[in-house]
Amino acid sequence: AQFEIIVNSAEKLTKNGGDTADILFCANFGEEKQSLSKIISGGELSRVALAIKTNSAWKSASTMVFDEIDTGLGGVTAKIVAEAIKKVAKGRQVLCITHLAQIASMADVHLQIKKTEIEGRTITEVQKLDVSARIKEIARMASGEESFVSIKNASEMISSAKRFKS
Repeated sequence: AQFEIIVNSAEKLTKNGGDTADILFCANFGEEKQSLSKIISGGELSRVALAIKTNSAWKSASTMVFDEIDTGLGGVTAKIVAEAIKKVAKGRQVLCITHLAQIASMADVHLQIKKTEIEGRTITEVQKLDVSARIKEIARMASGEESFVSIKNASEMISSAKRFKS
């Protein structure tokens, strides 16, 4: 991948400042860099944001928050992003909001957040999941239901994450 930031001075100062910036990016070998805003997919944007966030805050941030950094990702790429986030977590606390089972399975602590309506008010409930509830939640995240196969898959995802961590 190639990444470049171009800063140009504007001819005159405006309410937006005196400079303009553009990020040029290329994710594929042999291609030319182009304006990120014109070419990037949701998955590429998630990966670029992860790279920028982890590199820029590496020495100073003790806690990092990744809010749905997995947007547009799935499968193998989601697993790679989960592993990258876990590497970041070795040196700091990471809070990760996700809808992907691959990323949730890598967590040391899994909190489930539910919103419900009670008497016209939205109530948010946060629950720390034990091992059994975590397996069921990851199964639900991965397949939309709890079945023998989805539970087995969730258990394997958690086991794979444990192997990666060690």
